Amino acid sequence: MRTEIKENSIVISDVRCFDMARSSNCGQAFRWQREGDGWFGVAGGRGVLVTQLGETLTITPGKDSDIGFWLNYFDLCRDYQAIEDQVAEDSVLRPCLGYASGIHIFNQDSFETLISFIISANNNIKRITGIIDRLCVLAGDRVEGERPYYTFPTPEAIAALTEKQLTDIGSGYRAPYIRNTAAMVAAGYDLEPLREMTTAEARKELLRFPGVGPKVADCILLFSLGHADAFPLDVWMKRAMRLMYFGGEEPGKKAMEQKIAELGPNSGILQQYIFHYARENM
Repeated sequence: MRTEIKENSIVISDVRCFDMARSSNCGQAFRWQREGDGWFGVAGGRGVLVTQLGETLTITPGKDSDIGFWLNYFDLCRDYQAIEDQVAEDSVLRPCLGYASGIHIFNQDSFETLISFIISANNNIKRITGIIDRLCVLAGDRVEGERPYYTFPTPEAIAALTEKQLTDIGSGYRAPYIRNTAAMVAAGYDLEPLREMTTAEARKELLRFPGVGPKVADCILLFSLGHADAFPLDVWMKRAMRLMYFGGEEPGKKAMEQKIAELGPNSGILQQYIFHYARENM
């Protein structure tokens, strides 16, 4: 993989096993939108257009100091080829490869991901995206330029909103969860130490936040805190696992946990393969 700056853009070449379309549309991030031949998104306060031509990514605007951020954000230093080889060698997982090959797990901001997945509960991607966009307009900072955009609001900015302001943007019953969770972070709760905990310990911590259940906690762990073994399980994924690994029978909690553990330290990444295969075939 090589990086260089060309005409105000970061160009990353020899990028393998990465599909920007699949990665941005798989339900892990909500601020990427198709725009022309690329995807416009806002991450880490940066608004950029990303285009992909084969194994080359072009990120505009971009400068030398941003290269490390984007390499980490798109998880470009992880060996996804090795993960896909594991999938190809597994007779159960192999059929999933055609539905999710190229999906990378984005390393997103932990607070943004926490709030976004509280919003995601019992919701669909179109509505989640709309609520988050309106939240950014309501409490984020507007950044001017050729393509103006809004940053994701700080914990303090969200905590200062009223529940009515949050319900008015469509958050419904989640409004107090959003506000109270933001207040906890604004008051000094630091999410970053959760990276160094075991997945079980970090999950327990996240469950302290209003509106965070086990599935939402695992999404936050996987998509922002570096826990590649966090395995979000909702009704859909439980059904997929039951059909793929348990002959359609309902497994006990320990049996399910054991099967997930057998998938290895990247089980959360493999979850994406199972999910997208199941969405099309089950």
